[in-house]
Amino acid sequence: MRLRIWLPPMSEIRADSRVEFEVINSDRHVNHLGESAISGLPKGMPCELVVHGRDGVLLDVRTPNLARSKLAAALPGLVEERLAGDAEDVHVVASERDPDGVAVAAVVDRASFAHTLDVFTQAGRSVVAATLNPLALPFKVDCWRVRIRDGFGSVCTGASFGVSIAIEEAVPVELQLLIAQAIAPPASTEVDGDCDVNVWSETLGVEVRQVSPDTRVPEITIDLLQYQFAPGVADWKRLRTPVALAILLFVVALGGLNLHAWKLLGEEKALRASMAAIVADAIPGVPAILDPLAQMQQRVSSLRAGAGIHSGGFLALAGAFAGVADFDSVQSMEFTDGTLRVLFLPGAVNTDGKRSRLAAKVAAAGLTLRFSGDEAILSQKGGAS
Repeated sequence: MRLRIWLPPMSEIRADSRVEFEVINSDRHVNHLGESAISGLPKGMPCELVVHGRDGVLLDVRTPNLARSKLAAALPGLVEERLAGDAEDVHVVASERDPDGVAVAAVVDRASFAHTLDVFTQAGRSVVAATLNPLALPFKVDCWRVRIRDGFGSVCTGASFGVSIAIEEAVPVELQLLIAQAIAPPASTEVDGDCDVNVWSETLGVEVRQVSPDTRVPEITIDLLQYQFAPGVADWKRLRTPVALAILLFVVALGGLNLHAWKLLGEEKALRASMAAIVADAIPGVPAILDPLAQMQQRVSSLRAGAGIHSGGFLALAGAFAGVADFDSVQSMEFTDGTLRVLFLPGAVNTDGKRSRLAAKVAAAGLTLRFSGDEAILSQKGGAS
């Protein structure tokens, strides 16, 4: 199922513009006729646009036998002499060439057509085809079809040809001229819209019948969605701005990450230089500083080993002694060969009772203690005495 939509003049198209539409099936039979704002059209169905007669023209043109891409560039120049405006401002597509090399070119204003497609895209509608008003009318041999709406009409005069007409008189002058100048005038004319069939028949000199909209619509013979407006290309063009913004944001983010990495690298270099300075101060005469952290750890390990900082060394004895003695009474300590010598302040342990109690606590902590004047000598049990 798809929607076939009859557009108003493209300069007037907005999301709230009202349009006539037909719901057609895959066999192009009309299941429903309706009218709605563009934004209110039934959802979920692709759209086929019928461009208003004021916005397009069909021209016979002799086209060279060119590849598709080259023909797209050549077409505006081929119709330029028959246009009132600049050929650079129009979008032109053409039918297949006949045996004489003649094709039918459909011409619309490029900017207006792009605006129309954008309105449908922003309304959430997918446009899959577009054609000019005369080509949306059914063609019958020896019978022309005219469609009239709001004082404007279109005439289908051939399988891939037709014109638009203004309805200003009782019988359009353009239609009179078309029939009068036609090499093979139609035997009859069908009119979908308001007209006085008797006046028309008498003026045109052919039978005129008033008809209702057809229950089956013709296939599209010339689709405007070609070249730069082909569905895939049109989608890319609409995405160019968001894609460009996304690329710009990526570049900015990448630049920010590189700037942050450069800043961190500078901080790392400064930190390593500071660490190297600390190692140089702590280890006089070091020949080279390759890894400040590893070299400092190695130096600390060496110092710990040299100072007896192990399970039976200074820290173990000092830690155990701190748990039983009042360090406010200690004047100094000296560690030599596994023995900790503690010099007390005068009077701190000057009685046998104080010394006995301290010795008992030390013994409970797994140490041995003996006194020499105001000096206490501690060692691990079984160690030096």
